[in-house]
Amino acid sequence: MFFNTLYISALAIVLPGVLAAPRPTPVHVARAGAPTGMPIHPNGDNSKCLDVVNGNFANGAAVDIYDCNDTNAQKWYIHPGSTQVVLAGTSYCLDAGENPGNNTPMKIWQCSSALPQQRWYFTDDNRIALEGKGLCLDLTWGNKDNGNTIETYQCIDGNQNQAWTYTPWGGN
Repeated sequence: MFFNTLYISALAIVLPGVLAAPRPTPVHVARAGAPTGMPIHPNGDNSKCLDVVNGNFANGAAVDIYDCNDTNAQKWYIHPGSTQVVLAGTSYCLDAGENPGNNTPMKIWQCSSALPQQRWYFTDDNRIALEGKGLCLDLTWGNKDNGNTIETYQCIDGNQNQAWTYTPWGGN
């Protein structure tokens, strides 16, 4: 028994993280002097923003398009490449649900690195694609009216309903 305990302890030292519980996803919480998120715009229209409906920060809250108003419901963290799309100052992420497909409405959900529906890829051509699914964040019917649903839809090259822009911190 002592040998097994010693062996497992030695493995934990040699292979840190292998026997340990998974680490929680880091949450981007604003602190004094830190960036507080940025708006994500449909197809470069800086007057419209990706928005959490009614500023309702709770699991399952819907995501829509709305006039930019500089509220916390429109401030996001996103990075080029593989990323989670995190609602700034919260522990909520953009979430495509357990069975994403065409016309799946977007929502926010507690961030977890274990949820594949929260793993996005911000592409070089400004699409936000659900990793490994062939689905992109889509402005339904290209309609920029306030309250229009944001959904996933099959990624299509050149589809302007799937083009999203933002200004990274530092203006890069």
